Amino acid sequence: MMNFFPFGFIKSLTKDDKSDSNGKYLVVPDLHGRYSIYKKIEYFIKKKIEDDRHIIFLGDYMDRGESGRIYRREFEDVGSYFVMRDLMKLKRYLLKHGRKVTFLRGNHEIFFEDYYLRGDHTPYYEFDFFKKSVDTINFIAKRNKFFMPSFMEFLEDLKPYYLDKKYKYLFVHAGIDPDGGSIEKQAQKGIIYWIRGKFIDSDKPLNYTVIFGHTPFKEPFITPDRIGIDSGIYKRNFANLLLINQKDIEIKQIGK
Repeated sequence: MMNFFPFGFIKSLTKDDKSDSNGKYLVVPDLHGRYSIYKKIEYFIKKKIEDDRHIIFLGDYMDRGESGRIYRREFEDVGSYFVMRDLMKLKRYLLKHGRKVTFLRGNHEIFFEDYYLRGDHTPYYEFDFFKKSVDTINFIAKRNKFFMPSFMEFLEDLKPYYLDKKYKYLFVHAGIDPDGGSIEKQAQKGIIYWIRGKFIDSDKPLNYTVIFGHTPFKEPFITPDRIGIDSGIYKRNFANLLLINQKDIEIKQIGK
């Protein structure tokens, strides 16, 4: 299922010149509602990394999350709500302390944008994992009037990608089509949220080192111009964080 965006829903499409970049990043892959692991990542962000390190989340924050209880009711996926709630708090915390953070859109965020921003409920009936997430969020929204406006604002502020021209890094959820034209056009067409094989299997050299999630790997996928760090957190119970120091990279595994 590939949805294409009305242009109005893509904010800050061209990101970014980054001539002032220090080349220091912490990259967080797909979280998929795994709240117990997310809390360890949050601690790492707050306590273990430098204040001048740019934090980039690659998307897919919800769906396939952990079960649990809230307001004395059991849900099959309460983890997606807890992750989303705490991510929004983390965003406010980081910005308040002058730290740089960017949240990218993943393909699962498209489902939520379809449902809540565009009134398209098709994903709710097509994907059981999405239905479980939405059922929890709708339940919470009836009891907490502040959650939904913040959630909508978070979705609307998601970025399609982040480009560092100085150190030649492109951060994106799924990847790019090596033959698909400009990143701006690929964002408009939705390619960067869904692509897999054509990007991963291609031998065509890229203009930037592309940092991506979306496709799970047992071990990080690393080539000279492609770095995939999605562990399949919902089935492997750990996340691979990527630390970038200009041209040096380090994988930090959290949660195992």
